[in-house]
Amino acid sequence: MSYPKGFTLLTAFLLTAGCGGGGSSSPPAPTASNTPDTPPASEIPSPTQPMAPLSCERDSWVAGTVELCDGALIYRDYIYDDYGADTGLIGISPSNGIDLVNLLSRAGGFGNPQATTPGLLSPTAGDQRYPSGLENTADLAKLTLKLDGDALNVTFELNTLYGSDDAIALLAMDTDNDRATGGGDWDNLGIRSDGWDTLYRFEQGDPVNNTLSGSIPVPDSPTWRLQAVVAQANGTVMNVAFRGPHELARAGALPEQILPDGGNFWEDIQARVLANGDISEFGHTVERADLENRVNQPPADVKGFQQRVYTSEYTLPPGEGVSMHGIPGRHGDTNIPCEQYFHYLGRYQPYGFYVPEGEGPFGLQMVLHGCEANHASQINQPNFQTAFAEDQNRILAAPLGRGPRGFFSDISERDVRDVQKDVERHYPIDTTKRVISGYSMGGYGAMRLASLYPQDYAAGVNWVGFTGSVLNLPLTHELINDGEIPVVGSLLDSLVNDIPIVGDIVSLEDQLTLALTPIHEAQEASTIGAVDNVYDYVGNLQHIPFAHVYGGADEIVHVTTALGLEEQLLKGEMPYQFYLHPVAEHLTYILIDQWSKEARYITDRSLQGNPATVRYHFEPANFYPEYGIRHDRAYWLMDLAGRSQEAVQVDLTSHACGIQQFDVEKVVLEGGTEVLPWVGSHRGLSPTESLPANPVLTGSLENLHQGTLDVTATCLSGQFEYELTSDGPATLWLSDGRSISLTTGTNQGIVAH
Repeated sequence: MSYPKGFTLLTAFLLTAGCGGGGSSSPPAPTASNTPDTPPASEIPSPTQPMAPLSCERDSWVAGTVELCDGALIYRDYIYDDYGADTGLIGISPSNGIDLVNLLSRAGGFGNPQATTPGLLSPTAGDQRYPSGLENTADLAKLTLKLDGDALNVTFELNTLYGSDDAIALLAMDTDNDRATGGGDWDNLGIRSDGWDTLYRFEQGDPVNNTLSGSIPVPDSPTWRLQAVVAQANGTVMNVAFRGPHELARAGALPEQILPDGGNFWEDIQARVLANGDISEFGHTVERADLENRVNQPPADVKGFQQRVYTSEYTLPPGEGVSMHGIPGRHGDTNIPCEQYFHYLGRYQPYGFYVPEGEGPFGLQMVLHGCEANHASQINQPNFQTAFAEDQNRILAAPLGRGPRGFFSDISERDVRDVQKDVERHYPIDTTKRVISGYSMGGYGAMRLASLYPQDYAAGVNWVGFTGSVLNLPLTHELINDGEIPVVGSLLDSLVNDIPIVGDIVSLEDQLTLALTPIHEAQEASTIGAVDNVYDYVGNLQHIPFAHVYGGADEIVHVTTALGLEEQLLKGEMPYQFYLHPVAEHLTYILIDQWSKEARYITDRSLQGNPATVRYHFEPANFYPEYGIRHDRAYWLMDLAGRSQEAVQVDLTSHACGIQQFDVEKVVLEGGTEVLPWVGSHRGLSPTESLPANPVLTGSLENLHQGTLDVTATCLSGQFEYELTSDGPATLWLSDGRSISLTTGTNQGIVAH
């Protein structure tokens, strides 16, 4: 397969809070300094052939869980959680002296040599770094133990392994399951634990299968307690097994973003435990009889905040690992902050996950993170979990999107689609209650994906979403000064003509007429990481109610962007709610963790199944067939193809099922004070009567070569009339094999049964 083409730290922090930087090559071979010294006197397991794949292989799991499958004990770990011990807010290292480690161990995408993570707003709790090019080579994915006669075959599968000596793994066994006996230091690795009496060291890796394995004697005792770690070749412990499914990733907002042992990678407890050196709390008890009798025991169901992992069909070169700088996206290696880059390259991809305490079937909310953030951002906040999950019996799923700057297109879009599919494979989901939301870059992603897959989503929320271009302004300054307003009585009209705004709650005129900041002037050089302009797609949201939340003092997504989007919404026909909070900046909503208005707006929304009218805009140039990405379907339309790579616009109405009528409530200016003072507008649609069925198909096509209509969904299985306008030759296929051939201009006719 082929792969996509492609300030100061303080400036970057301000800029990339909501939006963000090149290429990666295969890591170099480990240097001599990465080769461990002669191991201390622990028992060395005898070599064994790698275990054959078990019939109970899983392509998806809840991280931190254990199962018994055909007598094999399998622990499945978190992914990208290998950052070792936390050294505190201020640390001392031989190479760097005094470090503000929790502040300076991030932003690898900006070239920070001390970084443990690419993102600026997605810190790690642990502070241990790898040699350059060996990132992620001590990240445990799975640990398997299986009886083979008098031997116990042990296999550590790592997420990344470039060379056979990149990592070491150790397994401690407490053969009498008594923590009061035995125990001690682990081969001078800087850790200790209670109870163990035998320590096994696995040193020779298999880079083809990413495993370290060996065979050890089976204890005679009936019950054992196991502990395990994976370390860099130099002995720095990075990952601990058997941590359970309730690890923490609590760096949601301040102060957790900068405090010690708080991160966004489900390794907070691990970092704290490794910092104090005693890992006794992490372990798992094994009954020998379960292994001998080939017992099957699946993992217990897990509620609340957790991480899930799925196996992707796609990787980025070199096929595994973490690229700090990132693999450039479509725009190339521009190094513009918030440009599209992909950082997490392998087949195992984690996502943030929250399961409410109620019983299924559940709704599902896809939660897309902002630039420089990750799959724990927003979903890890208590009030967010309550408002959107517990109060609405809805599962939350937050894709990593291949990193902090994926912009949810191309392979990052593939990740969103695969996470959604993975959730629905494993949980009882009411797909008519599926919604999508996103913050900043994620707001762009939520609007874009809801527009491109409208048949998938019942509603959406966009917080401070970038719209695809900083030139998406409501009006040029010249038109503003001339008083030319598209919607009389709107917020923009009030600002320009000095009309009191909703009882004079606030004035935004100064913010609107300010020149663009240097940040925005820099951004004008490109569309940042966006591949589409949301303005072109908002018409696709005709049947998807969306709440849009913006800030008047936003330093990243300027108020002009917000007002420009509102203008597009006012001119359209889609249901929406627009909130502009004059005193809010870009991160305000994350910081205050209050979501009542937005949560209420999407409560009890249901998917529009087969609407009479489908309007769909797509751009064939933005397909990505290498990742199975095609935008060629909307409701009862499918297999749409353009005559060229230019944009395609389809607007079709089937009258054959009857047409639902609506009372339209359009308020162009309103306001309130819930949570924060706000002004805005909305359009609400309330269903009334339906027009009687009439076997007619009408509409228009632009740049469409061909497409297929579902005759069942459109009630067009019998004879019907059509009146269709096309800007060129086109063919509309019917799902029962009939077709309509169109020429340039208006086409009328009858399709026989």
